[in-house]
Amino acid sequence: MNYKKLISSKDLSYITEIFRFASNEASKKIIEIYKTDFSNSFKDDKTPLTVADIESNNIILKILKKEFKNIPIVSEESIVPDLNNLSDFILVDPLDGTKEFINKNGEFTVNISLIQKNHPICGVINCPVNNIQYFSDGLSSYKFSDEIKKKITVKTNEKITFILSRSHLDRETEEFIKLEKNKHIVRKGSSLKFCLIAEGKADIYPRYGHTMEWDTAAGHAILKTAGGVVLDYNLKSLEYGKKNYTNSSFIAFNQPIEQLLKHFKRI
Repeated sequence: MNYKKLISSKDLSYITEIFRFASNEASKKIIEIYKTDFSNSFKDDKTPLTVADIESNNIILKILKKEFKNIPIVSEESIVPDLNNLSDFILVDPLDGTKEFINKNGEFTVNISLIQKNHPICGVINCPVNNIQYFSDGLSSYKFSDEIKKKITVKTNEKITFILSRSHLDRETEEFIKLEKNKHIVRKGSSLKFCLIAEGKADIYPRYGHTMEWDTAAGHAILKTAGGVVLDYNLKSLEYGKKNYTNSSFIAFNQPIEQLLKHFKRI
C-alpha cells in the first residue's frame, strides 16, 4: 500500500492518539533513567547523548513501525532514511533538550509529528517531568495536564514576551530583541518555547543559526493550530523534508509584528 494513501485514509485524531501513547510510553522510561546516576557521551556533531535518548527512541519506533508500516520515519537517533524528495513522513525527537536532561532542570521533551506535503499536520510534545502533554490533532491545539484536556490558543501579552533558548543565545538574537523596548524575556529549553506561545504565555521565539527539523516540527504543528505562525529566514512558512533535515533561521510568533519581522530578515 502506498504510504500517502495510508496517511489520507487514517483519521488525524487517531494518528495523534498513537503519537500521544508513544510519547507517554517513552516518557516513562526517560523519567526512570532521569532518577538514576546516568552518564553521557557525545555524538560526532559534539551534541550530548544519553541512554535515555536511545531507550526513548527504541520505544517510539517500535510503536510507530507497528502501527504505520508504510510511512517513512525520520528520527534524530536512528539512521536517517533518504526520502528521495518525498514529502510525507513522521519526524521524531525522542529526547529534545538532552542538555537540559543532563542538567536536570526538567526542560526536556519528547516530540513526534506528521509531515504532509512538506508541512507539519499534527504533533505531540510530551514533558516527562511534570507529565504535561501538548498536542495538535490537525484542527486544534490542546494542553493535557492532571487528566484535563484544555484547548489552547495564542494570546497577545501586554509586554511583548520573547521566549529564548536556555542553552543558546547568540549575537543576532541579542541584536533582534534590542529592537523592542517594551518587552519581557523568558528562557526555556527544548520545544517548550513553541508551547508557551501556543498557550498565550509568550509572543515571539526568534532562532538564528541552524536547528534540525525534528527539533521544530511538533511545536510548529501545535503553534499553527493554536493560531500562530512559524516563518523561515525568507519570511515564508518553514517547510520540512529539506536536505539533511536542517532548518534555516526561523521566527515563531502569535501574530505578525511587521517592524520586527522586517529586521529579522536583515540581521
